[in-house]
Amino acid sequence: CRCERVPPLISCQTRARRMRRLALLLSAMVDSSLALSLSDLPQLTVGSSRLFLCRHGETDSNAQSLLQGSGIDAPLNDVGRAQASALARSLASIKMDLIASSTLSRAVETADIVASHQADTGAAVHGRESYAGLVEMFYGTMEGLPIADTREELKRLSDAWAAGDTTVAVGGDGESPDELLLRARATLWRDGLLGCGDAGRQVAVVAHSTFNRAVLAEATGQPLGSMFSIPQDNACVNVLDLEVGTGRVSVVALNIKPLA
Repeated sequence: CRCERVPPLISCQTRARRMRRLALLLSAMVDSSLALSLSDLPQLTVGSSRLFLCRHGETDSNAQSLLQGSGIDAPLNDVGRAQASALARSLASIKMDLIASSTLSRAVETADIVASHQADTGAAVHGRESYAGLVEMFYGTMEGLPIADTREELKRLSDAWAAGDTTVAVGGDGESPDELLLRARATLWRDGLLGCGDAGRQVAVVAHSTFNRAVLAEATGQPLGSMFSIPQDNACVNVLDLEVGTGRVSVVALNIKPLA
């Protein structure tokens, strides 16, 4: 159900400006402590598990600047496959207990390429799974439209979200940021990390840009409505550590781009 909101005491425009400034400030504070490459990662602490949260490689819809949510099941293009291979090489030396993805083709193919490189290095991956709860935000009637043709509606949505109303859904029958984050929490953090409460695990998940941004906004303490200030390039890696006993999540690395 949707909760009734308390009427704002300040204008939406003022609140949006304040939240954007807060997001930028928090980003600067967080970025100064992040690892700049996978080789710089700190050792996993006792009682924690580590999530390598990745974005899929490029699709033709990405290249054509189309809105590509969960309603568009586009495969990787040649650039995207090369990006996925670079991602796989960057993760090949890290022994993964599980490689997971959303059920969308672009994420499945990227994760399969990552898994194949793990096998090539002799690493024994214990599982390869796909989860419907990891799919991209659903953009409703705006799915597949050119971003250039939807700027007015996207601005309206962005302004509402930045003002704190993250219950507003995309494209009429699409998802809201609140709904997306609830789905992400229920999938990623249920009973530990992806359903396993054991500490010491390392898991790679291939998901999507807006999905990742919602997870990262919450983990860094940024307002959900400002999540689009968080960069997420194709085939990037974010690293998050989960304290299994407390459920506390901390961001260790953000938007690391693998070398070609």
